Amino acid sequence: MGLPAMRPLLLAGGKSTRMGTPKHLLRMPDGTPLYQRQLQLLRTIFPEPQTIYISLAQESETDDYLDELLAAQPDNPSTSSSENEDLKGEPKVQILRDEHPSDSKYSAGPAAGLLAAYRYDPWANWVVVACDYPLLPPDALYLLFLKRDAVPVTCYRSSEGFCEPLLAIWAPAALSRLSERVARGHASPAAAAKELDGLMLDTPPGCEWWLTNVNTMEEWVKAVEEMKLGPQEPVSVEAPRGTA
Repeated sequence: MGLPAMRPLLLAGGKSTRMGTPKHLLRMPDGTPLYQRQLQLLRTIFPEPQTIYISLAQESETDDYLDELLAAQPDNPSTSSSENEDLKGEPKVQILRDEHPSDSKYSAGPAAGLLAAYRYDPWANWVVVACDYPLLPPDALYLLFLKRDAVPVTCYRSSEGFCEPLLAIWAPAALSRLSERVARGHASPAAAAKELDGLMLDTPPGCEWWLTNVNTMEEWVKAVEEMKLGPQEPVSVEAPRGTA
């Protein structure tokens, strides 16, 4: 039996109540939606022909770009050759919807996207990136791969000491435990990661900005101002082999 597959998962989320608008559709300074930026980030780590999976709540909206990507997938019989040519070089994607609506008493909140991935492939290691991290560079993901050990969860720890389970690598055993906890009414991915004694990484000195997290419009405005200043000094992190 071969090693478990590594599958990339973009957590696009749901209504984003605190933000007041769907987080994945927030507009970058160049006008593109935030989720498109994160797709390209994952594409850097997982080049074609690897599929990038997008987790969405049942009620989450899609936009024209995502609709076109889905319509142009090779397994879509209605796709024309001209549509394929127009989207050549764009990521291959597949949407995974949450099992329950966000306003349902059965909703698992932020854990719902992780569990959707687990239902799709319970044997895979899922490399998870949420739309909460608009400044995240490829080096942050490379470091996750380089430091990953034989632990159920590898994630980051913020400068305040908080676990960041939505920027992580979740092994099958960890997602199984998360599923069990959710069934008992404990839906916190961070609590599950801590219970499993997961590996929590600190960012390199001076790279705390990697984990810039946006949950409100005020935080988003600040992040956009950072983007307008241009990319910060990169950190030398060797790209690991065998991620695709």
